[in-house]
Amino acid sequence: MPYQIAQDTYIFQSCIWQTNSCVILNEAANIIIDPCYFPVEIQVIEDFVSRRKSFNKYIIFTHSDFDHIVGYQYFKGAKLLGHGEMARCDREAQVLQAREIDQTYYINRKTPFLFPELDLTFASDFRVPLKGDELALFHAPGHTADSIFIVSTAKRVLFAGDYLSDLEFPFIYFDSGAYSRTLELAEKIVRDFQIEIVVPGHGELAKGREEIFERINNDKEYLANLLENAQDLCFQGLQEKEITEVLKGIKYRNEPIEGSMLKMHEENIRLILKEIQSF
Repeated sequence: MPYQIAQDTYIFQSCIWQTNSCVILNEAANIIIDPCYFPVEIQVIEDFVSRRKSFNKYIIFTHSDFDHIVGYQYFKGAKLLGHGEMARCDREAQVLQAREIDQTYYINRKTPFLFPELDLTFASDFRVPLKGDELALFHAPGHTADSIFIVSTAKRVLFAGDYLSDLEFPFIYFDSGAYSRTLELAEKIVRDFQIEIVVPGHGELAKGREEIFERINNDKEYLANLLENAQDLCFQGLQEKEITEVLKGIKYRNEPIEGSMLKMHEENIRLILKEIQSF
């Protein structure tokens, strides 16, 4: 069952990766954000949305990672909206990852997953008018090149995609500098729109300014520590393997990064070192 966070605004959370799909049922339009993940979960969302008929239907993708786009084919007649950079992502890689997960968990999709073709794109920002509300969309690169923030201006809700999760430190798939600037954008959005709820792509909602800014600051601190230590170690002349071993000890929220998350941390280290070497 969905979790209602505001009038006509609902969250469906998948049992895999605690991935959040968002639904807004407005008199002007039905909006689905990142429908996912298992077929039975997506069907529940489709059944729920179909109860409220609307002439305008949109699916908005916060970014092109396969786990956020895999369910769009269930929603016939919906216009697909995302950032223009989605056209330049590695489509084949996303489809292959989705198929690998399906094979691993014996998932049978009646319709084979295909990478979506967007009907509407934007570059810097975009507006979706609703009755008594407006969705403001902002380019938020860093995690991926095509990541976006979505703001319900009347309800003071920020749909953050794969940012500001209580489960994940920053996963940098695109650019660390862009990621840092996007965290600054998040701060500005929270202040300008008086945001009270942040819905991350994975995990629990952040409620209230204190928790929201705590998540932003934790992520900023992680990125700053990673970059500053990497630059210092490179300046000392250490080799990449030695640098990686040292940087693996960086903590997040004062806790060591361990288990499956350590692999993601090592990927961040490799990307940071590559960025430093390209200067």
